[in-house]
Amino acid sequence: MNSIKKIKRFSKIVHVLSKHGFDELIARSNFDLFKSSADGENDQELFTPQFNQRIRLAIEELGPTYIKFGQLLSNRKDLVPEALIEELKKLQDDVPPEEMDIYEKIKLEFGIEPQEHFSSIEKEPFAAASISQVYNATLTTGERVILKVKRTHIHQIIESDLALLRDLISFLEKKYPSLKQLFIGRIAESFENAILEELSLTNEYQNIERFRYNFRKSKLVYVPKTYSNYSNNSVLCMEFIQGDKINDLDALKRLGLDPKAVVQQGLEVYLKQVLEDGFFHADPHPGNIFIKENGQIVFIDFGAMGILSTTEKAILEDVVINFGLKNAKKLVRHLKKMSLEHYISNERQLERQIEDVFDYLEYTTVATIEVQVIIKKFNRILNENHILLPEYVYILMRGVALIEGIGQQLDADLNIQQAMRPYALRLAKEKLYPKNVAKKIAENLKDIRDLVDDIPEDTLKLIDKINNDQLAMNLKIDEFGRIENLIKNSINKIVLAVLTLTFGIGGSMLATATVKPMILDMPLLAWLGYILSIFTGSCILLLIFRKK
Repeated sequence: MNSIKKIKRFSKIVHVLSKHGFDELIARSNFDLFKSSADGENDQELFTPQFNQRIRLAIEELGPTYIKFGQLLSNRKDLVPEALIEELKKLQDDVPPEEMDIYEKIKLEFGIEPQEHFSSIEKEPFAAASISQVYNATLTTGERVILKVKRTHIHQIIESDLALLRDLISFLEKKYPSLKQLFIGRIAESFENAILEELSLTNEYQNIERFRYNFRKSKLVYVPKTYSNYSNNSVLCMEFIQGDKINDLDALKRLGLDPKAVVQQGLEVYLKQVLEDGFFHADPHPGNIFIKENGQIVFIDFGAMGILSTTEKAILEDVVINFGLKNAKKLVRHLKKMSLEHYISNERQLERQIEDVFDYLEYTTVATIEVQVIIKKFNRILNENHILLPEYVYILMRGVALIEGIGQQLDADLNIQQAMRPYALRLAKEKLYPKNVAKKIAENLKDIRDLVDDIPEDTLKLIDKINNDQLAMNLKIDEFGRIENLIKNSINKIVLAVLTLTFGIGGSMLATATVKPMILDMPLLAWLGYILSIFTGSCILLLIFRKK
């Protein structure tokens, strides 16, 4: 990034922080802003309502990058104090629209005369966010569409902010080592990847097409049509959706739809995205989910999506199965597989904590569930066992929470765990199909074969390191003196044993020879060999009995 632009952007950040009264942070000796609430003293000092409000106001003024980072932190209840989370939830990226000649923009982007392709385009956007703004339009064919247009220079602004954010986190981690334990750097890295993906409208176009392919056989979901001729990295043209928000009870009644059935359908659709496709909507709030007259569910805004690898999907599938079947022991096993890092000192205690959550969810409906209780239980489990989960888990948790919120509005008697149980049973049954069992066995055999294939290469690497004196071993021995004496005694015994065998075998070989002088028809050297063998053997016995 251009150094002059970086300095200008940094100056603005300093000005905004100073404006909202954060000069005192420079003088603080301990900058544990994101310290866990378990260490309560600093929380009480720093995170007062006024302090939290000033953080939110400063973030809003700093612009889109910091707003989105604040929104991300508002979902990390394992890192950020609850009082600050409540304030960060108020962050809004609704901003005044940018003045833009939409006809000129279309002409420049696609090299066409807009009037020849669009019968009309509204000059003012009907929605504006931090990265893009949206216009209503109609094609000459009569199809109603929307044009999502990226803001001018937004890419340069976000790249500048990300560069400064990296520098700031690097500086803080060097100056305050305790921040490394909170994995802020890792979170910022995943945030950077996410916002750069959201910044690309080409990426969103591809997300829509992938989502369409995944639901090509489903009658429950409708995916908006896209128009490739009028879409690129700065503009996305897609079908205008005529429908009602999924949480609009009056609309559901007018359409003759059963709210409970809609909730169950929505839950099944979301579980399919996560467990079958490994590609799920990262922000399924009511404003992004519509219901059509025929009852089909429509998702919009595909800028942010959660993506699971095949291995991650398989582990998460096992987690859901054992959650639905209330198997705490197996759930712990798969939780360990899922985590990036963990230290579980007492697995049985962890199982009991999970069983407590099972019992709480089993006998509690959505209307009376205390979400904060579940969050606190989960955070305590993470903190006590030093469990760090991948970023997709937190995206998924937020998605499930949003789906649960919709369920609470439409069906207060819905029990999430009971609703998931049929899906979990079906998944468990499918895993036992002969075809799937054979596939799993084949995968395991392949893993074993790969391991065996790697052993010679790994062994050669180890030998090569030994030959080149590159192999280093660091050992910490508390009772080194005692162990040193033990080794010396063992070596002495081995030496005496070797001598005993040598003298004994030598004496036996000489016993049949005719080497003079002879004593009782046997050479003197043979007698000497036997005597020395008896002597060294006696020494070994003496050492053994002395040790005992």
